[in-house]
Amino acid sequence: MNQIQEKNITLLYTFIQKGKVIVLVTCITMFFVLSVFYLHPSNINWVSQDNFSITNLLQFIFIDQILIELITTYCIALAIGNYAGFFKLNQLKISLSGLVLYGIKFLPLFLIVYFLFSPITTSIRYLYHYYILDRKTIDYFNSYFFLNGKLYLTYLVPVVSSGILLLSINIISTIRKIKPGNAKGGIKDLSLKVRTKLGERLISTKNISYIKKNGRKYIVKSRNEIYEINKNLSTLEKELDKNFIKVNRSTIINLVFFREYSFWENEKYILRMKDGEEFSVTRERLKSIKARIVFYNDNFDIG
Repeated sequence: MNQIQEKNITLLYTFIQKGKVIVLVTCITMFFVLSVFYLHPSNINWVSQDNFSITNLLQFIFIDQILIELITTYCIALAIGNYAGFFKLNQLKISLSGLVLYGIKFLPLFLIVYFLFSPITTSIRYLYHYYILDRKTIDYFNSYFFLNGKLYLTYLVPVVSSGILLLSINIISTIRKIKPGNAKGGIKDLSLKVRTKLGERLISTKNISYIKKNGRKYIVKSRNEIYEINKNLSTLEKELDKNFIKVNRSTIINLVFFREYSFWENEKYILRMKDGEEFSVTRERLKSIKARIVFYNDNFDIG
């Protein structure tokens, strides 16, 4: 851990936008908030109400709260990524002061992000209550309209909690990738089974420059040799180390062999590899590729 603490690390924000992270953060946040509020002695009388039942309780927790608030968490994760990109918050010093300062920089976002997701989530909750639960007496503007001070304050604690949890998970995920033994020179050397004209063999992923779909076949280029592989790109994306990135629908490249990029036409760019191969990429996709390149240049030795 000491090797990591002595340097700044570069952060990406794509991991916290994954479904499993969104679900995890939403569940932790909502169970925490619900426990604090509903188990407080002053609010515990809900157990003795006439309409209380285990079915209603589960419906309230998993539909009214967790399911709807998945949207909230996803919006916060997207906002964190865009906010960090705009203010260039991709560097973090691993120290107590560095972590505190990093968190403080996101506080303005957590105070205003409510206005991004609330019009969506409160409207969905209103429709659910009105039509599904048949609560015809509820008033939208008094209880569900997002420009409501009480509603804003109610959301503030779970929003800040979710934001801090997302940032923490992102930091932990990054540190795990660059832990001693992985940082600076520690890209995983995996083996990949490929087909040759004579049969099958294992090749090192460190020597693979790209993998692409060619018609119905998937080909691998390694040390100027071309092989075929039985796995599709989606499967390979999950199995390969993070220095491999999908640049378009038919190609995965190894960042170790990336050389440069240049504008081509109509919002498209050309990626050039060290072996002279070229691949087209959209402007939007190029942004994520550039971020990944910065991440690996800063945290790993990719040549």
